[in-house]
Amino acid sequence: MADTLTISIPAPLADEVRAAAEARGLTPEEYVREQITGDLAFEAEYNDLSWEEDLRRFEEPGANALAEDVFAEIRARLEARAAPRK
Repeated sequence: MADTLTISIPAPLADEVRAAAEARGLTPEEYVREQITGDLAFEAEYNDLSWEEDLRRFEEPGANALAEDVFAEIRARLEARAAPRK
């Protein structure tokens, strides 16, 4: 397996990459490397979340409210703010 990867980017996108890199004082290669590294880190964190963890947290003791009740309270508060004051 090669230690590097070379890709071709069509002209309109390549121009945007060059401009974004220049605005940050980076080479296009450095800019793309930073973007990909950040994207991969975000994806790894996002994919680390699981249904099992969500269900475990749901079962923890504490206040659990029905979504309908929460939204009804939010609606009531918004309506109270929007009501004309006398």
